[in-house]
Amino acid sequence: MSVAIIFNQKPIDDWFDKLAELLPETKVEIYPEIENPNDVEFIVTWKPHVGYVNEFPNLKVVQSVGAGIDHLLHTPIPSTINITRIVDPALKHDMFEHVLTCVLTSIKNILPYYKAQLEKNWRPTSYKTIAETTVTILGLGEIGKDVATKFVNLGFTVKGWSNSPKNIEGVESFSGLNELENAISQTDFIINILPLTAQTEGILNEQFFEFCSDNTVLINVGRGGHLVENDLLTAIKNNKIKEAYLDVFIEEPLPENHPFWTNSQVYVTPHIASMTNANTALEQVADNYKRMKNEETLINQVSMERGY
Repeated sequence: MSVAIIFNQKPIDDWFDKLAELLPETKVEIYPEIENPNDVEFIVTWKPHVGYVNEFPNLKVVQSVGAGIDHLLHTPIPSTINITRIVDPALKHDMFEHVLTCVLTSIKNILPYYKAQLEKNWRPTSYKTIAETTVTILGLGEIGKDVATKFVNLGFTVKGWSNSPKNIEGVESFSGLNELENAISQTDFIINILPLTAQTEGILNEQFFEFCSDNTVLINVGRGGHLVENDLLTAIKNNKIKEAYLDVFIEEPLPENHPFWTNSQVYVTPHIASMTNANTALEQVADNYKRMKNEETLINQVSMERGY
């Protein structure tokens, strides 16, 4: 039996070397160099190609190396195959650091000052403090809860919104579509960390932006599929959204002719807000492989009904 690594848009060498070290008695192979597809029971993957599960007749587990699984679902996955994901303290803290950087950059006007510097324009402007700033976190799962709690500890006013009610100390929590408007109005920053599901796809749309207070800042580190891109551009034009810090996109890499590249109020990062580290994640992967072999319960198994 063997483990197959199928990666797109991600370096593979460290993953292969470390997984082979953790599973010394198991054949670890890199797609497409698979000796016998019938031997593959366990796939470790990021953005696999369409039809990937159909190539391995005895496949039992698909292990995402990220916190999400939406990148796996372009191909129907039989109910006989279990799906797992990474839940990693390093991922949570990296996400917090990224979104905190965006918030502080915005409230202290760092990017406008840099643009003014290029024009040799001395242009002091007022700024906000942490105590004066409200952030709303969309998605209060493992990562969102951690981010919300850390913002509270720093002195921000924090609101949160999720599919089901949550009780997080210091966070004013809302749930369900009927409470979305209350969650995202009267806030300075909206930070999207939702999982991508049938219910959340396209949630950042025209109606959503109409609920926002004028000059809200959007930070999207969830998935590109959450955002209706043209609606965001309209919201920026209408001053509903002051700035947008975008780390995820419908098409990645972002096409060269995409209007986000040249919009002065959009700041693009190349899906780097929280990158899975092989050193901190592979023990989970190896553990799940051993659990599969021993017919034990897998860790961080995904519910296909919920999508996370």
